[in-house]
Amino acid sequence: MAVYYAVVEGDPLDNGGDSRVIEGAPHSTIEGLDGRSRGQTHLGQKAWCSVCQSVGVVAAGSSISDCLRGWDGRLNSMEAVGGDIVRCKCERHPRIVSVYARCNEYMDVSVGSAASSLASNTSARSQPVEPQHERWFYILDSATGQPMPHRDFIANVGDVQQIGQTDGDGYARIRTDGEQPVEIHVVFSAPKRKLNPRGA
Repeated sequence: MAVYYAVVEGDPLDNGGDSRVIEGAPHSTIEGLDGRSRGQTHLGQKAWCSVCQSVGVVAAGSSISDCLRGWDGRLNSMEAVGGDIVRCKCERHPRIVSVYARCNEYMDVSVGSAASSLASNTSARSQPVEPQHERWFYILDSATGQPMPHRDFIANVGDVQQIGQTDGDGYARIRTDGEQPVEIHVVFSAPKRKLNPRGA
């Protein structure tokens, strides 16, 4: 069995930078854990790739059975899910990472030998090995309760450090080789004045 998640406007692509989905159905929205509603994305809609600086089209690329994808009569297209690709100008088409609509799941019990076959073919083509786990953390300012976009962070995953930056909505992406505890430290700039820890 495999679990897939819906795709909405703003979901990032796996090639980093500011690459993201930029189009979704205005008449079909999904509310994320942050309380914001975003248009659900369908095959044929658009995404921005910051690597090749082009707008690409969302296309099927995951292993989900087509019969599980919802159909939108207004767009005459099926729903996109995490793992689908964006046909931009890059030689390796980036994949979409579902972040904001993980409350909308697609469970595919038919995925098994087909998925193993796909993994074997991917290895044979010497493509980079994807991490087994990818986790997203919503970083908030404890004083204001506001998200912290574009903020550098250091993550300790096991004995390995990862350095990154939160996206425009304050989410930090952490990759692990398995289920491991993650400790995140947000980087702050020291104020340009002498600090007095005793408050005197």
